[in-house]
Amino acid sequence: MLTKGYKALEGEEFDVKFNDFKVLFGKKIKHYRDLKNYTQEYLAELVDIEQASLSNIERGKVYPTQITLYRLAAALEVEPYQFFTIGERIAVQDMVKEVADAMYRDKNLAELMYKFFCALQ
Repeated sequence: MLTKGYKALEGEEFDVKFNDFKVLFGKKIKHYRDLKNYTQEYLAELVDIEQASLSNIERGKVYPTQITLYRLAAALEVEPYQFFTIGERIAVQDMVKEVADAMYRDKNLAELMYKFFCALQ
C-alpha cells in the first residue's frame, strides 16, 4: 500500500532520481572517509573491496551491496543510516570533529571559539 501523496517513479524518471541519489550517497561515503583521514586505498582494504570499486561508489557510478554498505559503516565507525541522511542535516559527532579539526589547524580560530564559548556560559 502506498502512502497518501506518494507518486511512484517509473522508467527514465526513476533512473534520473536514482542516479542523483547514488551521487549524493557516494559523496556521503567520501565525507566520512575524509573525516577519518583515510585514503581510498586504505578504506578499500578495510572493507575488502578493490580501490576502483570504492572510487565508483564515491563517484555515484555504482551502488554498494548490502554487505559492502555494512562494512563501510563499520570501517568508518558510523551507523549505516548515516549514509542515507543526504540533506542539510549533519550529525553532531561530525560537527564536533569538523570544529575541533578547524581549531587544531588555526590557533586564532581556537582562541575566538574559546572566547565565544566563555561568553555563552
